[in-house]
Amino acid sequence: MSVVNLELTMFSNPVLRSESWGDPFVVLHEGVYYLTGTCGAGDALCIWKSSRLSSFDTGEKVRVWKAKASGPASGQVWAPELHQFGKRWYLYFTASDGIDDHHRHYVLESEGDSPLGPYAERGRVDPEWEHYAIDGSILRLVDGRTYWMYCAGGLWIVEMESPTRVKAGARRVQFAAKTHDWESAWVQRDGVWHKGDGGWVEAPQALQRNGRTFVAYSAGHTCTPHYYVGLLELIASDPLDAASWRKEPEPILGPHAGAEGSVYSTGHNCFTKSPDGTEDWIVYHGRNTPWDKDDLRTVRAQRFAWRADGMPVFGKPVPAGVKRPRPSGETD
Repeated sequence: MSVVNLELTMFSNPVLRSESWGDPFVVLHEGVYYLTGTCGAGDALCIWKSSRLSSFDTGEKVRVWKAKASGPASGQVWAPELHQFGKRWYLYFTASDGIDDHHRHYVLESEGDSPLGPYAERGRVDPEWEHYAIDGSILRLVDGRTYWMYCAGGLWIVEMESPTRVKAGARRVQFAAKTHDWESAWVQRDGVWHKGDGGWVEAPQALQRNGRTFVAYSAGHTCTPHYYVGLLELIASDPLDAASWRKEPEPILGPHAGAEGSVYSTGHNCFTKSPDGTEDWIVYHGRNTPWDKDDLRTVRAQRFAWRADGMPVFGKPVPAGVKRPRPSGETD
């Protein structure tokens, strides 16, 4: 009679322990996970390749692009995402010349069919947009319509004409802004965080199931104890009509402190599947403390479920070090 070693069937967060990593984005392709995100000095794009969602440290890290020494995309390289159109891969990211207000979106295109490249620069995603913009992401509807979503003082959406460009002359629509207290901007005075004027929502991420389209987003600020994940649902056919989006009144994921430990900065997430395709997983960054300059963001992953009415259920974030079952179908 064989005995199962339970330790081999369990894992704990973070799923990347060798370095800090913000704004994680994971894609599962041909049985392999590819992780990208904001890392290091903010002057390069890197991808971790791993057979295990529960541990990217067991995989391989590849630098696929290095910023030039100067110019419009030479620094503050943030929030890359990896998407496949046909056989080619496209790596979208935000960058600036070192001035935050100059952040714009850029895209690389693979020269072959590998997520690890090599990649060629394809310029700005939206050359007509001359304002601050971060956290770009793709929304593809089942009928083939493709949209570019991003943060620019609210969540915005615009139609794309190709994997590398927004449609020329297209109408840009703000489809979400602050409407709830937990979406407030925050400022620090005398070491205490206070609600600032206005709000802050960012990091839109598509989640689709059974013909329904959701967009998760982050609210508050990652450098404060007040950072949450909210949820929108597309309830009509036109995503360019702000009235087509319904917003949940409460966050679907947020800071948590309990007997097992604490998790803060729970935001800027993405979604993926277990290796066998039977489970849904959310991947996000988090911290162990409300705010400590030495407590850097790390990549966390946990399984989520679905209610009978078709809405996703995420529960509370799992603190670092707490053992949970590994994704279904994951092997060494």
